[in-house]
Amino acid sequence: MWVVWVSILFGLNLELGYYLHLIRGQVRLLWNREPIERLLKNPELDAEIRDRLLFIRAVRTFAQDQIGLARSQNYTSFCDIGEGPVSWNLTAAPADRLEPVRWKYPVVGKFPYRGFFDLKRAKQERDKLEAEGYDTYLRRVSAYSTLGWFDDPVLSTMLQYRDEDLAELIIHELTHATVWIEGDVSFNESLASFVGETGALEFLASRYGEDAPEVQAVLDRRVDQRTFTGFMLSIAEKLKTLYASDLSNEEKRVGKEEGFEEARTAFEGLDLKTDLYRTFPRWKLNNAFMLAYSTYHEKVDVFERVYRAEGENLRAAVEVFRKCEGQIRPADFLEGWLGNKEQDP
Repeated sequence: MWVVWVSILFGLNLELGYYLHLIRGQVRLLWNREPIERLLKNPELDAEIRDRLLFIRAVRTFAQDQIGLARSQNYTSFCDIGEGPVSWNLTAAPADRLEPVRWKYPVVGKFPYRGFFDLKRAKQERDKLEAEGYDTYLRRVSAYSTLGWFDDPVLSTMLQYRDEDLAELIIHELTHATVWIEGDVSFNESLASFVGETGALEFLASRYGEDAPEVQAVLDRRVDQRTFTGFMLSIAEKLKTLYASDLSNEEKRVGKEEGFEEARTAFEGLDLKTDLYRTFPRWKLNNAFMLAYSTYHEKVDVFERVYRAEGENLRAAVEVFRKCEGQIRPADFLEGWLGNKEQDP
């Protein structure tokens, strides 16, 4: 029995250490932030930084006034974190199943990823999981939302992004602060991806004009994103079929790798307008990576249909998305809403 108690206490100490490191990381961001309005009044502020901060302020105003995202103090302050990133996210899955490892957190519940401010700690957790036979994917995080717990600052690393990516990032994170379905990370992230991508395009069109080269370039990349997302989701569906078969675990692992090689070959035949995904053949594909990608793109189709049903009025669509809060199955709720919409005279 004493062995059990020692194991429990050791586990609690590990978890306590993990949460203390999260608290330290968040406090560091909050302590070092500075109001953007104060920075803009400084005549010695670097001109490029000033332009990017003004751009972010314009995106934030557009998101609130035109898209109807929640008004808050998010992205009204700035924090210099150097080269970054701000943190790292770890995703894990069994080598023969497309099912995420889920970590339980106080208050917010279970999530299919683990966040870290400390890269060394993240790598230790990754290595531990890989030693246990799991597929893992450790990725850099450029920004994240604290869902209203704190006023999220603009990070210095964000200023390096091109206009479309920066606008999309700001709107994506503001969407989290507007609509959040507890326990459904895939829905939340897919929704934020859709609103972020659509909202960024609308913002750029309003800023530069619908026929501007900047907007046309974004449209080309959006077409490629849709094509590539469909391609990736088709790979995921093939994996699900493989894992549901009666093959042995070893045969499933072999089939997985063969499927990834076939995908790399098939990629060459995709009709893409840009070089956005040119590095795909070199990507390290595994179950954890596929799950991380699906989390942000899995349910985009239903959001697109709601948007079209509302006459491509993103503000009206966001109001529909807000109604998902409190729903046990928000995607089913939207399907029902679409059905009722089609029946209206």
